[in-house]
Amino acid sequence: MFKIQELFGKSPFKPLHEHMIKVKDCVDQLPLLKDAFLAGDHEKIKSVFEAICKLEHKADLVKQEIRNQLPKSYFLPVDRADIFNFLNAQDAIADSIEDVAVLISMRKTTVHDGLKENFAVLFDRVIETCNKAFEVLGEINDLAETGFGGFEASMVSEWIEKVCEAEWRADKAQMNLSIKVFEFEDKISPVTILLLDKIIVRLGKIANSAETAADMIRTMLVKR
Repeated sequence: MFKIQELFGKSPFKPLHEHMIKVKDCVDQLPLLKDAFLAGDHEKIKSVFEAICKLEHKADLVKQEIRNQLPKSYFLPVDRADIFNFLNAQDAIADSIEDVAVLISMRKTTVHDGLKENFAVLFDRVIETCNKAFEVLGEINDLAETGFGGFEASMVSEWIEKVCEAEWRADKAQMNLSIKVFEFEDKISPVTILLLDKIIVRLGKIANSAETAADMIRTMLVKR
């Protein structure tokens, strides 16, 4: 006999929130990675890298579960394509963190003392952007329950603007650090400069992905 549950399927919004928690676990490793990297503590770097890889894999498992379940959901308050785009942006945060950890762990690189403060600022701005984004992303289940409208939607829209402001500060820190690195090109090797540049770019991508995920929430709100 046909069941009404089969018509509506399984809501993806609770799993999306669970995926966010897994991604946040990866972000929570960034302060440890920052401290180990700037201190040149290669054993600690290896330990944090391994932890990030495990956490990113857990996020991937939840992502795959959502992708497998979503086609079975027939009635959703927003477009499936928007949900997929949101999931991919949220997952890109964890992916980029793993990329940064890979780059830092692949070579015993010493950060010049003249660059440490700028690196610390960039890490902090990226973490700030992610944490502000999680305030938005964490509301997706409640937004779904209200049909992505009402007071909840208005409040979240204001939070999204704060994510954008934080990402702008991360962009500025990234640019300042990139300029600073080349001021030391006569003091550090070309290989080190190349690697540091890649790390800087990947750190920036973490913040970009956090903003993109928040913007996907905005897209869902606007379409309502």
